Amino acid sequence: MKALLLGFLLSISASAFANQHHVIDMLGSSAKGQFIALEEYGYHPIEREFYVKIQIMNAWKNTYVSKPIEIKLPAQNQLRLDDAREKARALAQDDLMKFNIQS
Repeated sequence: MKALLLGFLLSISASAFANQHHVIDMLGSSAKGQFIALEEYGYHPIEREFYVKIQIMNAWKNTYVSKPIEIKLPAQNQLRLDDAREKARALAQDDLMKFNIQS
């Protein structure tokens, strides 16, 4: 019985630490605030990878105006997340310029 209870407690604590962690930041906006660039990034514990997703949104119409840019890298260390964010921002430069988004 004690072994069963201990196993149950360990499974609960393991699931608490295996949650997906993510952050959503605004990279910048256009001069009038119509267009904003959103960056979502974090960690997928099941896939054991870092991910970054950048999209541009028309805040006045509440619609996305660009295709999402997504980067996924194996989560070997924290620098891999920084690498993924840099790659996603580099790929998003054309869209950021197109909508005149400044950080």
